[in-house]
Amino acid sequence: MHDLDEIDRKILRILQRDGRTSMKEIAERIGKLSKVAISYRVKRLVDRGVIEGFHAKINPTSMGQDTLFITSLKIGPKGKSEALIARKIARLHGVQSVFQTFGDHDIMIIGRAKNATAVRDLIYEAFKIRGVIDSTSVIAHTVVSQSLAVEI
Repeated sequence: MHDLDEIDRKILRILQRDGRTSMKEIAERIGKLSKVAISYRVKRLVDRGVIEGFHAKINPTSMGQDTLFITSLKIGPKGKSEALIARKIARLHGVQSVFQTFGDHDIMIIGRAKNATAVRDLIYEAFKIRGVIDSTSVIAHTVVSQSLAVEI
């Protein structure tokens, strides 16, 4: 697991809660290292791929994306085309996450749209991709909890 020590884990916990935390503040919270040492460790975590980026969390409703949807797709025939189809799906407007899966469906999509009509339009676009043969969609009326946090 990337040979992380407890200081690296503390840094990751702090940055995962707030990616804008300054190196100085992280150093003060940890109490053992200078901000230069913290900067070095953060750079090392980025270079090793442990930290994949720093992002602003934007309220989707403020951008007119009030509708959260989850769609599963069946692909036919099975084979190497699933990965290609998944990459094409990922480029559709409103798609946030795409997963290749085992089970009744082959691809799961999570996304945001303006409304149910926009979701329907996105599904129609998905069906234009050769190999997509069936879909099942769910629209969430309430988001109780949503996180991409990783247990550290």
